Amino acid sequence: MPPRRGARRGGGRGGRGVGRGKPEEQPAAPAVNPNVPITQADLGAMEQRYQDMLQAALAPFLAVQQNQAALVQAQTVIPPALAEAQPVPFQLSAEAKHLRDFRKYNPKTFDGSMDNPTKAQMWLTSIETIFRYMKCPEDQKVQCAVFFLEDRGTAWWETAERMLGGDVSKITWEQVKENFYAKFFSANVKHAKLQKFLNLEQGDMTVEQYDVEFDMLSRFSPDVVRDEAARTEKFVRGLRLDLQGIVRALRPATYADALRIALDLSLHERVDSSKAASRGTTL
Repeated sequence: MPPRRGARRGGGRGGRGVGRGKPEEQPAAPAVNPNVPITQADLGAMEQRYQDMLQAALAPFLAVQQNQAALVQAQTVIPPALAEAQPVPFQLSAEAKHLRDFRKYNPKTFDGSMDNPTKAQMWLTSIETIFRYMKCPEDQKVQCAVFFLEDRGTAWWETAERMLGGDVSKITWEQVKENFYAKFFSANVKHAKLQKFLNLEQGDMTVEQYDVEFDMLSRFSPDVVRDEAARTEKFVRGLRLDLQGIVRALRPATYADALRIALDLSLHERVDSSKAASRGTTL
């Protein structure tokens, strides 16, 4: 019995000595003789070796997790210096906002042509109509309108702007209109349009053509067609005599009523003429 016990202890110490000589390698578990009883010290040594092996195996994975956690923290935490340097959102000026709203109505441009005064007057009227719908402030009207001048219209504005002081922010819309009409729709032109409207009659025109001409010229004669009754009377008085008598007899209350009656009469007239022509061809 004593020799066998001495052999077991000698083997155990030899195993631990080999392990200390090679720290870079994990100590190999000694072979256990099933016939030899295991002491409490042996169990403690085996438990320690197991813990050492487990920590050595998990060390690479723990290092990777720590690096990833540090990287995420560095990305999510914004230094105070960078947080204060965030750019301020771009803000449109008041002029730019009104111009943007004005352009939503698709205003037409004016090229400054002098051969059609009516076109100039209608352009300015359309611009003022947009102003009313968008409730454009008075101090923004000039800058919105002149943005839609081109060619000779731009050249006119450059001259007018200098004549009015050169500071567009101090030029009123009424001043622009006065200069615009003086250039493109003078008093002589306006008087000529008024006389043409006063003398307007249907003549050889169809009712549709007469209505278009009447509507176009009446805008230059607001005093003549100051209300619905005056407008209706002027329209009926210009119809051909054969239509005029029937329309008057039906007593239209509005301009729209007079136009509707005149259109119906002219339609029946054309139908009757077509039937008469067909009968003549048949005979």
